[in-house]
Amino acid sequence: MKHTFIIVVILYSTSLFSQSQEANYATENEVKLPEIKSINEIKDVPFKIIEEVPVHPKCKRFKTNSEKKKCLNIMMIKHVQRHFNHKMISCLETKLVYDEATQKEELRCVSLKPGKKRIYVQFKIDITGKIIDIHVRAPHPKLEQEAIRVVKKLPKMKPGKQKGKPVRVGYTLPITFNVE
Repeated sequence: MKHTFIIVVILYSTSLFSQSQEANYATENEVKLPEIKSINEIKDVPFKIIEEVPVHPKCKRFKTNSEKKKCLNIMMIKHVQRHFNHKMISCLETKLVYDEATQKEELRCVSLKPGKKRIYVQFKIDITGKIIDIHVRAPHPKLEQEAIRVVKKLPKMKPGKQKGKPVRVGYTLPITFNVE
């Protein structure tokens, strides 16, 4: 997602400077965006700059884009709180450990070191409203699997739009928790 955004910015800024100054500037302070002739010209649009955000099924009642954005963010948080298996954090895997006191090998749960941990989930909401291209970065592979499972359970949404056309919208969902 981060790389895609950087590429989009670079490509967009390159196209702005390659055209004449008159065509690109409405005033000295306002940039006029280049005209888009087909939907194929727009690949992915970051959530922060989308003209019409994707709409979660529980956010249909909201009218403004900022209300819909806020609602979608809240619904994402609630979805993670409801579906993420927090119990798995205390025992991510079991290892065979030799206990010198008993002089026996025992299976023990292994967890993450104490502290604040983050899982970063990036995905796209496609032109039909489905969740696609899920990428996760987490401190343990089992947490990555769990984050993917949770994101796949998200409901189908009304797709985001740019220039009145449905587009894929990139979204980053950070999941934060404390290990004690």
